[in-house]
Amino acid sequence: MDTLSSGRPTALVIHDDGDALDTLTRLFEASGFDIITALTSYRAQAHLEGDRRFDVVVAPWDTEHAVGGELYRWALQKRYDLRDQFVFVGGDPPPEFDRIVAGRCLSVSLQRPAEVIRVAQAAIRSHAALEAMRDAALGADQGRPRLLLADDDPAMLMVIGDLLADAYTVTRVEGGQAAVDALAEEDFEVIVVDWQMDGTTGADLYNWLEQHKPVLAERIVFLSTSEVEDAEAVVPGRPMFRKGQDSHALTSVLNEIVRQVRGESSPEIHPPEV
Repeated sequence: MDTLSSGRPTALVIHDDGDALDTLTRLFEASGFDIITALTSYRAQAHLEGDRRFDVVVAPWDTEHAVGGELYRWALQKRYDLRDQFVFVGGDPPPEFDRIVAGRCLSVSLQRPAEVIRVAQAAIRSHAALEAMRDAALGADQGRPRLLLADDDPAMLMVIGDLLADAYTVTRVEGGQAAVDALAEEDFEVIVVDWQMDGTTGADLYNWLEQHKPVLAERIVFLSTSEVEDAEAVVPGRPMFRKGQDSHALTSVLNEIVRQVRGESSPEIHPPEV
C-alpha cells in the first residue's frame, strides 16, 4: 500500500454481523490500517463525535444491512465533512442509495476484498487532495462567504440572520419567491432556507435550483420547526436542522459547504483508478 500520510490511515469499520466485522477488520489491518470497530450505528456515531480523526468509514448498506444508510444519514446532519469518505460494502444497494449518496461514495461487494481496499485507498487520496485545495482556497483573500437566508417569518429572519452575520455576508429575503428572484440574479456560496414557507416552499426552491442552477442545489441547508418525514425523498442528501437546536452543527455544515465551494475553483483532481 502506498503511504497516504505521515502515519497509518485510520478506518472506522462498522457491521451489524459479527463475522463480517471480523473479516473486514482483518482485511484492513493486513493492509496497514489502524482500525476502530462498531456493531451499531449508535456506537459508530459515538466514535465520530469524539476527537479521533478517521480517514475512511466502511459500512454495509444493502437490503439486509441498513446500518450504513443510518450512519450516512446521521453524518449528513452531524459530520457533513465525512460525506465523501464512506465506502459501502454488501450486496445490491437499496433503491435510495444513488439518490442519497449522489455519486460521492462507492458500494463494493464484500466478496471482492482487494477492491474494497483499493476503493478505500482511493477515497483517502481523493479526500486529502480536495482538503489541500479547499484549505488553499480558504487561505486566499476571497472575503467573507456570501450566504442567502430565506424565511417567511420576519422575526426568525432577523434572529437567524444575526446569528450567521458574524461569519457571513448575509442577504435576507422574506419568502421562497424572493429567494428564487435573488438566485436568478446571482449565486451564493451557501443557502439557508426555511422548509415550511407559505407559497413557494423550501422544496419548491430546491426543485427550481435543480432545473435552473443545479450546482447551487448542492449548497442548500434547510431549517424546520418540526420533523419532516418526506424530506429525504424530496431533497435527498441535503442537511436539515430544527430551528433553535444545535447551532454548532449548523455552522459546521455551512463552513464545510463553503470550503467545498471555494475548493471547486481550483484545478480539478481526479481520484486514482480503482
